Amino acid sequence: MRDVAQFWNRIAPEFDAIYSGNKSAIGRSLDRWLRADMYGRFEWVMERAEELTPDSRICDIGCGSGRFVEALARRGASRILGIDIAPEMISLATHLVAERGVADHCEFWQGDVLEWQGDETFDLTIAIGFWDYIADPTARLKTIRRMTTGRFLSAWPRLWTWRMPIRKARLTLRQCPVYFYRRSDVARHLTAAGFSVQDIQVVGKLFCVEAV
Repeated sequence: MRDVAQFWNRIAPEFDAIYSGNKSAIGRSLDRWLRADMYGRFEWVMERAEELTPDSRICDIGCGSGRFVEALARRGASRILGIDIAPEMISLATHLVAERGVADHCEFWQGDVLEWQGDETFDLTIAIGFWDYIADPTARLKTIRRMTTGRFLSAWPRLWTWRMPIRKARLTLRQCPVYFYRRSDVARHLTAAGFSVQDIQVVGKLFCVEAV
């Protein structure tokens, strides 16, 4: 996890530009082509968050630069906690929710969810773009299971897609571990942690999973 945190600290502004579009027209076009899964998983989460009420409490595991946190806050959730291991990501997220006027509903905690000691529970928990970097998902899933009273939405990179070896090589060169999963692996990890898998959808090169 130290390597993961160092990697995301280094590339935090570069990563956030995918969402902000703060790059050249060519760069934006390449993102739409090569990173279509990022937009697809965002839309998938937002479609399933339509039932939010003013009392909804949400936790975003691996919140990154806060794009999901900010969007869910604007949809009316009363409280959203974002957890991320990279301080630079937490800094970007804090700035984003303040800039968008939803900071009163948002809180961020910097660290590994495995170390979370709070007793707070959440109606909706999400972990998007998180399992890519976790060698042993089950331990962290058990922590998330204790935190979650309602639904859990997660995205998992699929094994043996055409992009997998390219991504593996690129991240290895940048000293960041990355992991990929079969559908059966995803179901096994979630079940071992006490979740009941409700739906698994293929979104580009991801498995997007709804569990309770």
